[in-house]
Parts: sequence; C-alpha cells; structure tokens
Amino acid sequence: MPRIPRSTVVSAATATALAAGLLAVSSPAASADEVRVHDIQGTTRLSPLAGQRVTDVRGIVTGVRGHGSKGFWIQDTEADGDPATSEGVFVYTGSAAVTVKPGDAVRVSGTVGEYVPGGTKSGNQSLTQITGPTVTVESSGNALPAPVRVDAKSVPARYAPAGDPAQDGSVNGLPLKPRTYALDLYESLEGMNVRVGSSRVVGATDAYHELWVTVKPRENRNRRGGAVYGSYDAQNGGRLQIQQLAPVSERPFPKANVGDVLKGGAEGPLDFNQFGGYTLVARELGEVRDKALVREKTRRQAKRELAVATYNVENLDPTDPQEKFDALAGAVVTNLASPDILALEEIQDDNGAKNDGTVSAGATLKKFTDAIVAAGGPRYAWRTIDPVNNKDGGEPGGNIRQVFLFNPERVSFTERAGATRRRPPRSCAPASVPR
Repeated sequence: MPRIPRSTVVSAATATALAAGLLAVSSPAASADEVRVHDIQGTTRLSPLAGQRVTDVRGIVTGVRGHGSKGFWIQDTEADGDPATSEGVFVYTGSAAVTVKPGDAVRVSGTVGEYVPGGTKSGNQSLTQITGPTVTVESSGNALPAPVRVDAKSVPARYAPAGDPAQDGSVNGLPLKPRTYALDLYESLEGMNVRVGSSRVVGATDAYHELWVTVKPRENRNRRGGAVYGSYDAQNGGRLQIQQLAPVSERPFPKANVGDVLKGGAEGPLDFNQFGGYTLVARELGEVRDKALVREKTRRQAKRELAVATYNVENLDPTDPQEKFDALAGAVVTNLASPDILALEEIQDDNGAKNDGTVSAGATLKKFTDAIVAAGGPRYAWRTIDPVNNKDGGEPGGNIRQVFLFNPERVSFTERAGATRRRPPRSCAPASVPR
C-alpha cells in the first residue's frame, strides 16, 4: 500500500469526536506556564488539548525527519513522574524547511492535533503532534535526554486492553496502563527517545527500507528465527519496526532477513506506522549479523497426492515491474513445487491503483500465469469473483481479491451458479483429484 502523507490531521477533543471523524473547535491558547509536553500528551491516546493553540512548549530536539513526513521530535527534560504521560511529541512542519538539529533546545508554538496514520477509517491509533509551528532555538549542542530502554523486562506480556464498547471498541479514550499492556507502554513513550539492544529480526527489510525486530527473544519464536503471529487479539508485544532518520541516499539501510540479528540495536524517537504497530525511527542504528536463512522448498507432490498452497502476492497488478512477476512465478515453481491448487491473496484489478471503476483482474492473472509458464510451471486456469468497486479493502482503486489458480491437467473444476460479489464462492473445491 502507498504511504499516506502525514498532513492528514484530525483535531479531536474527545475519543467520541475522533471516532466520528469530527473536528474539534479550536480553543483559546493556553499559557506557556501551564503547558509542557506531558500536558499535551495526557494519560490517554488522545491529547486533552487537541484543537488548542499552545505557546512556547519547551524541549530538546531528539530527531529530525527532513524527508517524507517533515518535522522533528522534541522531548521535555523535566518529567512529571507519571508513567502514563509521554515527555516527547512530534512537531509537524509540512512542506516548510526543518532548520533545527538534534541537541537544540527549542520553544515551539502551534496547534495540537491528532494524526491517524492511514486515515480515520484505518482503525489505527492516533498520534499527538504540534502543527503549524513557529520555532525558537534557544541553544544548541545540548545533551539528548537519556533513552528509555525497551526490552523483555519492560514490555508487559499482555498486548492491549479491551476496547470501549461505548466507542465501538476503540481504545483511544481509555486511560493508559503501561505496566499492564504492551500497547499502552509504547503509547506512553510516544515521541520519546528510546533504545533497543541487539535484537533478532522477525521481519525482513522491505521496499520502504524498514525491518522488524523483537525485544522478547523467546516470544513465540519459531524454528527459522521468526515470531509466530497469533491473532489481532494476541499480537507479539515485543515486535517493533525499525526505520532510520537519515535518507537512504546518505546512509544505506541494512538489508536483513528473518532470523538475522540487528547487532547494537537502535536508538531514536518512537513513532506509530500506518499499518499498525510502533516504529523506532533510528538516529543511531546497528549493523545486521547475517544468519544465512535459506528459502524453504517443498517437495513435488506424488501422482496420487493433491498439493494445495496459499500465496500472498502483495497487491499484484500489471503496472508492477516484470521483475516482480518473475520473482513470484519463480517461487511458485521452485519453492512451492507448482501446486495443483494455489489460493492467491491480494490480486489487484487490471490497472492497479488507478481509481476509474475497473474491477476485472484478467490482465493481472494472464501476466502472472504467463510468468509461471515461463518459469517452467504449468498453465494454470483460474476462478475468482470481481469485488464491488472500492468496497473490499486494499489500496484505493486497486480492488484486491482472492483468486484460485488450478492446474487443469491435474484438477477439474465444477461450475455452480449463485455466487455473488458479496459472498464467497461456494465452488472453490475441486470436483476430482488426481488418481
């Protein structure tokens, strides 16, 4: 999915207003004597000052993001002693140039807002930030606030509280309990300088130059070095995403695979990403120790066996480069051994993210199955039901859907009438299997 600009800001006075997508009416500015960063952050995921203008909020700059979502993080050096309130906050500058640097002591005036990564309909938590800022640098070269260590001992075993039924299951308005829930701990550190030590990689470096580590070495570890995912309600609390503050053009991001070790860990402000989960945006980043993970391969099915596999092709559409089609097709043939039935996830429509009402995916599937043949695999047939335009999730305009590929040389398919776009097909099972 594409990255959503950080300028998507929702100012909300209460959890109810945020859930409803309403904008709060701005209140008079609060005085500098009253407002510090922890006052802005409050003890829930929503700022009690959302929509208000604040003046001369003091802090030390701990990180600068000059690419992508421009802005910087500040942290108050005078903590209030409440473990539920964060002492850090992001200052969003938008298109304006960022002129501060780590170690600057600043005073910031602006409007407190709530930014929801991915948009208000994503179900993500909101991030408190200061928008439209004016910034005064008082001094430079100051020591950064000591990082908060995030490790297996500090992160609670329980992941998240139950949502508030009165707010459609939202946790945004609930008081934070950082000693009880992992998600609440991370929220209580939002925007603060944090550090993780050497950590195992559980999510390989992706196209956006991000990777995932775990700070809990034993949490749901599998034999290949990853972390087994339970469910939305039983997620891995030790899992954190790692990005870096420096542009990749200036500092190459490490290439890591599952089971590798990020030696030396990372240190920087804690953020929240649009796909859910917290991100350590590293000012300091260790090096990857390669554990030489080898891709798995399954054996080819015997004559009297039926081979079935699932495969997420990650928003595949004809506008993707041929290299992606070739890589996916190669894995079908080499690693999955050309299964008889292949259930695909995230096949997009014939023009990808172009939002023009197109829902058919014949061109996508033709290009993919051609690539499988070119890689030495069978000529697959397919069955799918086109979704309702922009109603079934995924990238706007992309219309992802599930598709069944099957090898007609080994599997027959019985057509049955009655399946619709709003109901899963009832004829997805083979009528007969190889003998």
